[in-house]
Amino acid sequence: MSARLPALFAAQAVALSARMGEVTLHAVDDLRTKAEELLPKGDPLRQAVLAFATMYEVHRRDKAALAAMGEALDRAVAEALRRQPVDPSTWPAPVDLERRDIHG
Repeated sequence: MSARLPALFAAQAVALSARMGEVTLHAVDDLRTKAEELLPKGDPLRQAVLAFATMYEVHRRDKAALAAMGEALDRAVAEALRRQPVDPSTWPAPVDLERRDIHG
């Protein structure tokens, strides 16, 4: 999961910028590079990022299209986060573990 974080954060940032109509070519190129380097070939998020980057080249002056593309990329990021397995062993221990009235 930790190797994916830079790609996830970059995708989220680009998605939000696209929804506002203020995404830059530099940000999209950076996102494409991170996705290609950090995400495996079959990853749906990688496919969504590459599709966004390709369509950005076509619609980069159309704010309505950018907003729709940003929403689609945002949904892909949310889906990628939802599909991650949760490992309870990585959760921090409760700070009040010694309290018997709460934890028995």
